[in-house]
Amino acid sequence: MSKQRRKYTRDFKIEVVESVLKGRSTLELAKENEIYPGLITKWKKQYMEGEFHGTSATDISLRKLKIKICELEQMVGKLTMENYLLKKEKDFAIAMRKESSSIITGPNSDQSRRDVS
Repeated sequence: MSKQRRKYTRDFKIEVVESVLKGRSTLELAKENEIYPGLITKWKKQYMEGEFHGTSATDISLRKLKIKICELEQMVGKLTMENYLLKKEKDFAIAMRKESSSIITGPNSDQSRRDVS
């Protein structure tokens, strides 16, 4: 008769690995939880590579918040550019009005010279 494979929850694996990272012995934890020490080492490697992260509810909500932050940053950038362009357009319009109202540099300056001569 063969033994059934035991399945461990993600939270259990994280708990064991964090205990090892805090300084507890791998062998001690293996004996305490009746786990092969190589399995703990494997879990530790997976933990360090980030394989245990990203599936819990808090990680999912964190990911959603990061996406929302990116969207808001893009919106701020777009609004900043629109604001900049509108200010430039306003400055250009003011400059054009000043230029057209000047006797010396206005568009009618050629006509005023003809009238004088």
